[in-house]
Amino acid sequence: MRVAIAGFGVAGTARLAAYRQVPRAEVVAVADPSAARRAQAAALDARLRVAPTLTELLEAGDVDVVDVCAPPVFHAPLAEQAMSAGCHTLCEKPVGLDVAETERLVDRSRRTGRLLYPVYNYVHSPMMKVLAQAATWLDRPFTARFEIRRTAHAAGTPGWHPDWRRDRGVAGGGILLDHGTHCVYMATRLLGGVPERVTCTTRPGPAGDNGQSVEESVSARLDFAGGSCEIELSWACAERRNRYSLDGGNGSVLIDDDLVVTENGTGRQTGTLRSPTASGTHEEWFPELFADFARHLEQPGLWPGPWDLTLSTARIIEAAYTSAARAGEPMDLG
Repeated sequence: MRVAIAGFGVAGTARLAAYRQVPRAEVVAVADPSAARRAQAAALDARLRVAPTLTELLEAGDVDVVDVCAPPVFHAPLAEQAMSAGCHTLCEKPVGLDVAETERLVDRSRRTGRLLYPVYNYVHSPMMKVLAQAATWLDRPFTARFEIRRTAHAAGTPGWHPDWRRDRGVAGGGILLDHGTHCVYMATRLLGGVPERVTCTTRPGPAGDNGQSVEESVSARLDFAGGSCEIELSWACAERRNRYSLDGGNGSVLIDDDLVVTENGTGRQTGTLRSPTASGTHEEWFPELFADFARHLEQPGLWPGPWDLTLSTARIIEAAYTSAARAGEPMDLG
């Protein structure tokens, strides 16, 4: 498959490296409005065609897949353009900034017959595999808890708005739309389907040059028929840390960065896991994700799966924002 990367910042650069581990795909082109970023792409691989816009790249007609790696505000227009031009599309999270935008993208995928596939890479992470295995033997209802602590937001590419994650006009939201998207789709995978209720409170970060701010801390709870998931997120912590846990009546599993602690009927076991804090771009998870993308391409009957996951994630995030705007009022999704 011939791939074009749309957006060559931190994510796009990491993706180019990740594709070198994917035998079924070749990156043939890169689009980025920055001349410096285009030059960087060409320096990394002289065979690449580079252009300031995706439109120019697609005119050649030699692209099968577009991988959208630009900041969130550009996801929908780039994905729509790619699918309308006949390209299957991988899209970084959040796929759409809200439910309405996400619904338009899924509808475009249906109408064009081109797959829209979310880059929900934490599905293929080592910690998710440990949690998914635990979910097969824990008694329900069980409680999940995800804690993501950061000392600051992830920086963008130097020379182009390195603090865009705090700019609502580019990011669409703060840590809830960013890290929260990962937590939401992980929770729906572990607990099954859409939660019945969503409750959320947020705390704003410092205002930017335009006087606006985005949320930098989040406390949310998703209530499912089979249990609940508590989510704590912050860009304003004294330490960087990731903690994921599942607790049921017959045992529990805790992942605390690279430490795994499992308790069940046979006692307490400890192990190690490669720390999810090692790399913010997680290139090592991508080959498995792309293999799943390729499997979906070969079996169009599977396409409703990623469509539904993309839509449900957007609906839960939107409900969380609505709850936060109403001082933590529970939002029913059942």
